[in-house]
Amino acid sequence: MAVRRSLYVTISTAAVAGLLALPVGPLLLRDRLPGRLASHWGTGGTPDQSLPFAGMMAVIGLVWLLFCGAALALGHLGWQRRYIRAWTGATLGTGAALCAAVVAITLRLNLDRDTWREAGNVDAGVLVPLLLGMVAGGVVGWLVGNVGPDRVPAAPVRDLPRLDLAERDRPTWFGSVHSRWAVWLGGALAAAGVLGAVAAWLLPASLTPGRTLALAFLPLVVAGLAGLTLSSARVTAGDTGLAVAFGPLGRPVKRIALDRVESAWTERRTPAQVGGWGYRLSGLGTTAMLRSGECLVIAYDGDKRFAVSVDDSERAAALLNSLRERAAA
Repeated sequence: MAVRRSLYVTISTAAVAGLLALPVGPLLLRDRLPGRLASHWGTGGTPDQSLPFAGMMAVIGLVWLLFCGAALALGHLGWQRRYIRAWTGATLGTGAALCAAVVAITLRLNLDRDTWREAGNVDAGVLVPLLLGMVAGGVVGWLVGNVGPDRVPAAPVRDLPRLDLAERDRPTWFGSVHSRWAVWLGGALAAAGVLGAVAAWLLPASLTPGRTLALAFLPLVVAGLAGLTLSSARVTAGDTGLAVAFGPLGRPVKRIALDRVESAWTERRTPAQVGGWGYRLSGLGTTAMLRSGECLVIAYDGDKRFAVSVDDSERAAALLNSLRERAAA
């Protein structure tokens, strides 16, 4: 509870501070700005759209709140983890710097102009503050990530499952998990995206900008392929470590070499605990959640945790623990 309170206080403070700080410069220069501000620059870098002063501030404020919302969502994945704090801080820092850069660019191009149509042209120079904003976001992320310890779930220190192995034994464990609903959903999304893109491309140009509309279906294709990739997994545990091959084609593959494994055990997890279905980051580490229930959990590289939902996970954990101990002996 204290961890979540810290997250809420941080994001809320940043959101309010940003909303109060963004309009300070524009308000101080209000008498040197036109009634409407150029807000968009078209071909050739000339202004082609405008917004009233209040509308411009509202749009930038809304963008800032969206960054805060994204940071809050990231923080919920595991605010106690250093890398989650780093990504959360980077999101806030980048959002603040980019919003400030947009305000500065807008003021510079509209300053001392009688109307928005006379605003200055956009050139390559506007990229400098935007790039600096991204760098600033990275710096903020590094600073936030290094505040406080990296608190990770403790691995069991006793009662880890083990097998009795002879010196020459080279056993290998195989397991698999399959999600039928993910196959249907992923296939439906991918098919809808492809068919929609083809149909839009073939429409007469007089009816709609077909090529532009076809691109709108690309996210459906990407989402469908992602769903198909995470619809199944083949898990292998042996003297080379752990390998988890995703999707019908067995790609991509998550590998953890045996010398990186510190311990293995089994847990029962639900999508609610790890943030949903699929490949999830949370306070419990990384989880490949293809179905609720029994999961094989690996502690490796000191503070990292990886889990995959698969049946008979206790036997796999026992094999990895025994092989690791034998290799270290």
